[in-house]
Amino acid sequence: MSAHTQIPPQEAADRLAIRELVDAYAHCADRRDAKGQMALFTEDTRFLVFMDATAAEPTQELHGRDSLAPVFDNLNSYQATTHFNGQSTIALDGDRATGESYCLAHHISRENPRNARS
Repeated sequence: MSAHTQIPPQEAADRLAIRELVDAYAHCADRRDAKGQMALFTEDTRFLVFMDATAAEPTQELHGRDSLAPVFDNLNSYQATTHFNGQSTIALDGDRATGESYCLAHHISRENPRNARS
């Protein structure tokens, strides 16, 4: 078993703040709070969407906070969603950070009235 490395208090606080940001994103998504989600991003944000786990390139790339509105609004097409956040890998470099976070997103579609049974 390897020894646990001590994390300086400021680094621990930064890591916690980043994790809380990821959790706030999921919280807003599941409550259909598109404005709350958008507020989590900077004006000049670059948002990459990876829908194909086998592809090296993103499925979609958006630039700017305002470009996120249709993506977040799309959640309204579902009856319910649950975003379950898993492990995150974060690399801190001064006042910048990069990371990767895993999320299982469950989406329940609204029933199509044409397929509904009486």
